[in-house]
Formats: sequence, C-alpha cells, structure tokens
Amino acid sequence: MIWFALKRFLNLNVMTDRSQAPRITPFADIRLDFPQQQTLSCGIPIWIVDGGDEEVCQLSVYVAGGTMHDSQPLLSMLTSQMCLEGSEHYAALDIAEQLDYYGAWKTSQSHDQMSQLSLSSMTECYPRLLPMVVDGLAHAVFPESEFEVYKQRYAASYATLRDRVKYLAAVELRRLYYGAGHPLVADVDPHRLLQLTTGDLKQFYRQYYHPSNCCIILAGRVNEQMLQATDDAFGQWYDEHDSKVAPLPWNIKPADEMLSIVDKPGAIQAAVAMAIQAIGRNHPDYLALRVLCTVLGGYFGSRLMSNIREDKGYTYGINAFLSGREQDGFVGVTTECDVHYTWQLIDEVKFEMQRLRDQLIPEAELALVRQYMLSDQVKTLDTPFSLASYVASTLLYGVYPEYFNRQIETILNITPQRLQQVAQTYLDLDRLRIVIAGDKSQL
Repeated sequence: MIWFALKRFLNLNVMTDRSQAPRITPFADIRLDFPQQQTLSCGIPIWIVDGGDEEVCQLSVYVAGGTMHDSQPLLSMLTSQMCLEGSEHYAALDIAEQLDYYGAWKTSQSHDQMSQLSLSSMTECYPRLLPMVVDGLAHAVFPESEFEVYKQRYAASYATLRDRVKYLAAVELRRLYYGAGHPLVADVDPHRLLQLTTGDLKQFYRQYYHPSNCCIILAGRVNEQMLQATDDAFGQWYDEHDSKVAPLPWNIKPADEMLSIVDKPGAIQAAVAMAIQAIGRNHPDYLALRVLCTVLGGYFGSRLMSNIREDKGYTYGINAFLSGREQDGFVGVTTECDVHYTWQLIDEVKFEMQRLRDQLIPEAELALVRQYMLSDQVKTLDTPFSLASYVASTLLYGVYPEYFNRQIETILNITPQRLQQVAQTYLDLDRLRIVIAGDKSQL
C-alpha cells in the first residue's frame, strides 16, 4: 500500500511541469440582466433580486436624505442607526433580543444623497422581523440612553482618526477638490458631535423619513410569502408627506491651491493624497478612463506598485482609482510612506502618469489588466447580494442599468491607442492637486 502511494506521488510530480505557467481560460459571455423596478401597493418603488442557494435574504431601505443634507456632523448616519434602537411598539432591548433570537442583524449607512437601513435574516424569519423594521422607520422614538452610547462611540473613534495622517490628508484633499463649505468636506469634530441632541435627529427624521421619499431593494431567496409580507408591512407606513425630496446641487468649486501640507509634528510616516478632476459616469470616456486608472494603480501588478513598492521600496502599498458619481469624477492616488521618501514618491507618481501619456501600453500588460478587471466584474454576478449592491449603485452614484454590460465591452475592446488618448486628455499634471500630511520639519 505504501509503495503504490509513493509511486503515485512520484508520478504526479513527474507529470507536473512547474516551469510553465498555468493556462489562462478566457471568461465566457458575461452579461447582467438588470432587474425591473416594481411598485408596492403603497407606492414605494422596489427591486427584487431573487437568487442564491441559501435560505437567506436582505432588505435594504434607501431614504433620500444623506450626508449632503447634514446640518451637523453625522446627522444622517446617526438618524438611520437610531431607527432600530427603539420605536413606538418595540423597545431597544426588544429589538436586540429579536435580532439575536432569529440570528438576524441590522446595518445602516449614510451616502451622499441617501441614508440606508438594512436587515439581513433567514428567509423563514423575514415575515416575523419585518414589522419591527417598518415600525422603526415609521415611529422611531430616539431614546436618550442609546443615543448617548452612539455619540460617545463615534466621538472616541473620530478622536483617534484625527490623529492619523491618512485621515488628515483625506479631509484636506476633499477641501482642495470640492471647495471649502461643501457638505462632503466637513471634518467630524468630536466635541461638536457630543453636542448633538435627539431633537436634531427627530427634526431630520421628520423631514426625510416618509414613504414617498424612499425605495427598497429585496435580495436573496425571495418567495411570494415574503413579497406579500413586504407589501402588507410597508402599507402600514403613512404620513402627510406626498413628495420626494429633491437631490441637493453638487456645486464643486475647487480651491486655488495645488499643494497643501498638513503639519503633524512627530509623525513618522507621511500620507500622500492626490486628485485630478475628471468626468462623471455618463461621460463617454469614463469607462476607458477607469481601465487606465487600473493600469496606473488599480491592482497589485500596476505601474505604481511595480515602480514605487517593488522597485523603489518607498511604500508598502499605493493605490490609484477613478472615483465617479453622476455629477463628477476624479482620478485619485493615495499612499503612506516614510516621511523622508515623500517628494521622491510624488515624483515617481508623476513619472508614471507622464509615461502613460507618452507611450503605448504593451499588449501583454493590457491583457493582464483585462483578465483582472473581468474577474473583478464577475463578482457582481456571484450572489444576489452583490447584484443588489450594483442595483443600489444606480440609486446612489448615477450608475445606469447598462453600465455593467458597457463596462465589459470596454474592457474587452479597449486598445493601447485609445488608452493613450485618454491619458493625454485626463492625466494632466498641471491639474494635479497634492496633499501631504506629516511632520513638516522632516519633509
């Protein structure tokens, strides 16, 4: 028995030629069929993303009122989180015990123009938990004790964040890019945060939390019983409002400075953040620019990683990306490094941007980028929850239903010539805004 096992092991090793890279098999046809919008009997729009092998589901409610509407720091975020911390018919402890008993969990998040509240649970438990969620949306009471816990937690978290160069650089870059006074520029002051009251939350809640100002995405193993339960539960949510809140204007007014240094005495590392104002998601060049940003610094084998991490050793990691919304977009680069390497690192980023402007990308490199981007896109189709996230992006960031399929087409058909043209148009070093956060005396 031992001899046969050893012989089989030796034969397997002889047959495996480890000097040859494994063959790369191209992806088959990749396409996304966007789910159709439906409407509950109460008038709330809903998208159903049905699928998956497990008996689990996720309900996400999006309310048109987010960070752009904040009159005070984290107001929209805290309001969404407090909706399931006590309501007219469910005390905070009751909600926590129900979630624990059924193995469910809640999450909340504030986006630019919307707030999100989600419930994840087993499919069979969904009808039992749904009335509790709707009661929180319709009749939240914002108990003082729970709110104080949230405030203290966030205040401590931001006190820590504001001591980190990465956070300081990000805040300052937002100021340079959006302009002073823009809602997305606001830094969270822990002391000001602690001054928030439940009255502030209730005012935000009354203004934005009503049925005509929300929409729903339901994903997972969805059956008729769940659909009926959803229709029945949300049919109990009503008030005097009958119109959706209009999105606030974006109004980007970049600062005049192209370089800003945030002094952090004693900091061992420096954080570097850069941005070039570009284009929104609906622009015909947007998808090609996204491919270009991946070549520049969007994956582990990118130009920036190969040069600045692998060759020069200036940083452990560096990332380039295209941040796009319906109204605007920018090419961004972020990293941290030893403070003494800061200027050399910035020079190398500029060098790589200029190289993309001056030289065609080799076909072999572009083939690797194609495979990376396609494999990353396929994840969207993996589960109903990842597909639901894509549906949500059409509500949150101006992504249109055919965006996914057009992105696949762009990745497959983009040429080095087209990418060089895009680089020459958008990688304009004269418009590159740079922020450094670190010990200024060591720069």
